[in-house]
Amino acid sequence: MSGATKKFIPSGSGRMTVVRGRVALIVILALMLMLCVRFAYLQLIDPKDYRTQALDQYTSSVTIPAKRGSIYANDGTTELAVSATVYNCFISPADIKKMAEDSEETSSPTTREQLLDKVANGLSQILSVEKSDIVSKGNRTNSKYQIIKKFLTETEETAVRTFISENKLQTVIHLEETTKRYYRYGSFAANLLGFTGSDNQGLSGLELAYDEVLAGVDGKSVKAADGYGNELDSGIGATYIAATNGLNIVTTIDWTIQNTVEKYIEQAYEEHSPNFKITCLVMDVTNGELLASAAYPSFDPNSYNVLSPLYQQKYDAFIGTDEERSKYRSELMFDMWNNPAVSFTYEPGSTFKIITSAIALEEGRIDYDNSHFNCVGATIVAGTKIRCHRTAGHNNQTFTEAIVNSCNPAFIEIGGAIGTSLFKKYFEEFGYTQKTGTDIGGEASSIYYGSYANSQFATLELAVYSFGQTFKVTPLQHLRAVSAIANGGKLVVPHAVKALVDDDGNVVKTYEYETDRQVVSTETCEKILKSLTNSTKNASVSGYNVVSKTGTSEKRDTVAENDYISSCVTFAPAEDPKIAILVLVDEPTAGQHFGSAVAAPIVGNILTEVLPHLGIAPNVSEDDSYTVPDFAGKNVANVKQLLENAGVKCIVRGEGSTVVNQLPAKNTVITNNGVVVLYTEGADISANVKVPSLIGKTPTAAIKELINSNLNVSIKGIFNGDYTNCKVVSQSVTAGEYVLPGTVIELEFLYEEAIQ
Repeated sequence: MSGATKKFIPSGSGRMTVVRGRVALIVILALMLMLCVRFAYLQLIDPKDYRTQALDQYTSSVTIPAKRGSIYANDGTTELAVSATVYNCFISPADIKKMAEDSEETSSPTTREQLLDKVANGLSQILSVEKSDIVSKGNRTNSKYQIIKKFLTETEETAVRTFISENKLQTVIHLEETTKRYYRYGSFAANLLGFTGSDNQGLSGLELAYDEVLAGVDGKSVKAADGYGNELDSGIGATYIAATNGLNIVTTIDWTIQNTVEKYIEQAYEEHSPNFKITCLVMDVTNGELLASAAYPSFDPNSYNVLSPLYQQKYDAFIGTDEERSKYRSELMFDMWNNPAVSFTYEPGSTFKIITSAIALEEGRIDYDNSHFNCVGATIVAGTKIRCHRTAGHNNQTFTEAIVNSCNPAFIEIGGAIGTSLFKKYFEEFGYTQKTGTDIGGEASSIYYGSYANSQFATLELAVYSFGQTFKVTPLQHLRAVSAIANGGKLVVPHAVKALVDDDGNVVKTYEYETDRQVVSTETCEKILKSLTNSTKNASVSGYNVVSKTGTSEKRDTVAENDYISSCVTFAPAEDPKIAILVLVDEPTAGQHFGSAVAAPIVGNILTEVLPHLGIAPNVSEDDSYTVPDFAGKNVANVKQLLENAGVKCIVRGEGSTVVNQLPAKNTVITNNGVVVLYTEGADISANVKVPSLIGKTPTAAIKELINSNLNVSIKGIFNGDYTNCKVVSQSVTAGEYVLPGTVIELEFLYEEAIQ
């Protein structure tokens, strides 16, 4: 038995070990199989995607910003908005760490914390940035790009460069070139142009509407780099894709007209103290080009996130909790940015009577020469009493008298003759039920009978619509409609951009808008223009014939009572209208509220400068003025004789025989019965004439008093020498002040035509 082989039978624990080994082998084989399958998938099935991911891990991409296109006035050369080269400042925390580590091998080692403190101290002082913010960014040691401040001023840029150079910090502090939007003339046309954000993206106005063409396309630079941004010698060449600059846009805005408009609406704001904005549009009636679009108060788009002074005053006066004040500030900010020409809706009031007239005349519902309308001061429609602005009524009137008188009862009768169906048809054809299609952006929709489901448009609604109340339209929408009467009946598309040009001045695209449709006939338009020519003297200009209609609409959706919008629409010249002007004054609070007294004078002031600028010659010559020559160095006796022959009073100060000074100065225009003061050698030049108080006086009385005081007068607001029914409303020198003899005192007159 000793030679027999014994069979080994594993114990219980040994048997378990064998099983585990076999299981482990199977698992390992399965994992190896899965790994092989995965390798095969990566190599054969989807290699492109993973190569891209790998490249992304060891490449660094830098965006090359495109330069935003400029915005020009209609001459194509006056820059309104440009993008200038500026610099951003950033630091590299990774290089701060590396510089500190490298310094350990030198005789003067610096810790990372010490180096960062030095960088933070210097930049915080130069750039007015909180030191703690810089330190926080500097502690992100894996980053090579942490922005400290964008859009450095020239002074800041110079100081940073000096700081870098003096402290040998070229690897840790950097300046990168970028662009910043600048608006050359500050608040000029701000509500139309809009503004851009911190990344040069358009946020409002034309900047937003044309953002895609202005922005251009950013470029890109790609190179191999490690996780810290250090360049690698990978054999992969750097890729550079140049940026494509944005196109420049040429607007329709006439710099001179826009500047004139802004000057006079600001003056009107100071005079009438409206609760809200004054808006003015000037449009070429032949093609819809906007020559001016302005609102006041406005803002400076260079600092668009700062409340302008007038808005800041409103904010400072507001009392409330911090939350309420914050909300109110946001509301003010948005109101400041808004362009009321397209975003604001209002009841057009009596200026809409132009449209009602056009419908009635076009459809033969009234006879231009023979229709008469009787007004007794009020009329009753569907049980509602509607008053005329003239309590005593206008009695029997022709059509021309009715529209010039702006008689509500007469236009209720005209509206009734038109009828609801026909009125609605033309209301739509004049464009009041749809947006204008303008390129400005942010255009609001009108609010009218079709804005609400199951709304009624019956006899009473027709009556109040006929004189422009209980519906709302935008200023641009209304100007478009009434301008059809100025251009012979055609509805045009208002727009503010006419071309795109590249940096070499090549025209890439022009914008031409087809006339939408013929709404009424030329004959109808001519009749209305004839009736309204020079009908509003406060909007008229001596030497020209213009067509005007004023409006005074009551605001019906406000808590306050007796708050109005004063407006005036004007076409000029009357013989062949080229431009239309619309002015709105939202809730005037000082003095009158009638459109003829508030809005019309603004139009008159604008036209005084705009018509000559457009090359439109006056048709009446002024022959009662005298332009003062330069008399310096001339013989006193000869000059005195010359002035007396011209009907100008002459006063000589001094005993000399030669003129050494004069008042008024050369080229000053005075009236023929004015006065010129000549000063000779040794004459006493002292302000010894007390300016009289002339407010409220008639032209004849005011001029006589100035002449008797040896003062000259400059007249503003008098139409074609008509001195009737007008008075002085302002004088250029305050009553009681002392001035030199011969000083020119400008008097502004206002006609008392308090109609709607």
